[in-house]
Amino acid sequence: MKRLITLATIFLLITGITSVSASNLTEAYFSGKNPQLTQQEREAIALAKKWQANSAQGIKPVAGSDGSIRFLFGAQQPSIVCAVLQVCDIELQPGEQVNSIHLGDQARWLIEPAITGQGVNEVQHLIVKPMDVGLETSLVVTTNRRTYHIRLRSHRREFMPRVGFIYPEDALAKWDAIKAQENRALEIRQSRVIPETGEYLGNLDFAYSVSGNAVWKPVRVYNDGQKTIIQMPKVMAQTEAPTLLLLNREGGLFKKDDTVMVNYRLQGDRYIVDAVFDKAILVAGVGGNQNRITITRGN
Repeated sequence: MKRLITLATIFLLITGITSVSASNLTEAYFSGKNPQLTQQEREAIALAKKWQANSAQGIKPVAGSDGSIRFLFGAQQPSIVCAVLQVCDIELQPGEQVNSIHLGDQARWLIEPAITGQGVNEVQHLIVKPMDVGLETSLVVTTNRRTYHIRLRSHRREFMPRVGFIYPEDALAKWDAIKAQENRALEIRQSRVIPETGEYLGNLDFAYSVSGNAVWKPVRVYNDGQKTIIQMPKVMAQTEAPTLLLLNREGGLFKKDDTVMVNYRLQGDRYIVDAVFDKAILVAGVGGNQNRITITRGN
């Protein structure tokens, strides 16, 4: 009889211990008085509580395309609900490596590692299992990239099968990649245009030869199929601008004195000629002081 009473007493004690709620767990298992907190400590704890309270009402998680629940990393303390006889899968960023795991209640929560993929596509997982209903604890996971502060809660039926995170730096990396791609495209475009005018080189014909001696000898001649552009050296700004004349072509022979006027205009250091000519001359000065440059297309 005495043995039965003893067993019954032990059973009642165990039943009483297991019925203690998570919020009163510290009161049931730990003795001693709380220390007197300083003003600085109280203010810091108030800030921590505010952050935890804001996390409960903060940015809502979103559904991933793979069925996972996604929390925005760093914006709040995610609260993950797990159920007994079920598992919660916490998925980290691809390539992220776990350094350490720190669990507040190691007796009634179980966390096991898992890995999917390999190489740069390797993903590490934390498989979380609660041992009872109504549990609540904190989890800190340090990795080679960041530190996770997570709240864990256990429920009889409700749970989050798969949990992941949205990383702000991923979005920034995508924008950086887009910007880099745009910069590369711009560099390619700029390498194919004339810097001074932005004209696309693929649309231009540079098949011209320039002969003669003068300080204002053209540095570049080309046409776009409608106009001919004669680019002069910067030194021309200090000299008399030469006159442009076209040479007529008859029977395949050029006649020296058969010259005609042509419409053109000066834009900075360029002659813009409203025609695509075969041969032209630039003339400055008279008599023995005359300077003459010949421009021939197709040579």
